[in-house]
Amino acid sequence: MDISRHWIDHLPPLDWSNLRSGHRQARNVLSRLADDRSLLSRLVHEIEFDPSRLAQSEVHPLINRLVLYQDDSRGFQVRLHMSPGSRELVPHDHKYSFTAFVLRGAYVHVWRRRADRGEREFTGSDVLPGIVTIERPGACYTFGHPLVHQTIMLPGTVTLFMRGPRVKGRSHAALDMLPQAERWPPPSEAGKPKHANGQRPVTIAEYRAMVAQLCTDGLIEENSGAPGGTP
Repeated sequence: MDISRHWIDHLPPLDWSNLRSGHRQARNVLSRLADDRSLLSRLVHEIEFDPSRLAQSEVHPLINRLVLYQDDSRGFQVRLHMSPGSRELVPHDHKYSFTAFVLRGAYVHVWRRRADRGEREFTGSDVLPGIVTIERPGACYTFGHPLVHQTIMLPGTVTLFMRGPRVKGRSHAALDMLPQAERWPPPSEAGKPKHANGQRPVTIAEYRAMVAQLCTDGLIEENSGAPGGTP
């Protein structure tokens, strides 16, 4: 299928090795996309006609993900995240650095760091207190993969999410706190299927329900017809 081009196709590679400059680049992209409702709508609606993006989009116990754009050669993927009202109470890290831009809703965000500066298994005693922020619409931040955090999201929270290349085989969570979070899915091991417990590709019905909700919330426009039809 021929998907017409747009300004994201012409972005330069992002520098995720320097998070200050990487944040400036990613913030400019996500804030521009947040303001470009026509393109955001088009990228969401095109997923139904793009088998690759549809296969990568997922439902998850903590947050649902629609893949809007990906270019490994330039080192980034853009997703739209929709929260059912998740409480990621277990401190955890990520396999990559990322930038998030809040479109709707809000969440409490607890930032922490590893006391041992390591990136392997850890417990609650290995993370130091950090800062607590309230992320509201318009907020934009970049999270480095060595950091550890927790989030408590309001139902209906929607964010744009831009991640860099994977730099770890897997993510990690505080092992001694996992039993306290019954819905926390254990991370997948390197070399095994990537989906954790309760995490799976989105069905076409679930995708269409997400699109309908985004339209109801006024975040995207109704589909104008053929893919790429939104000006």
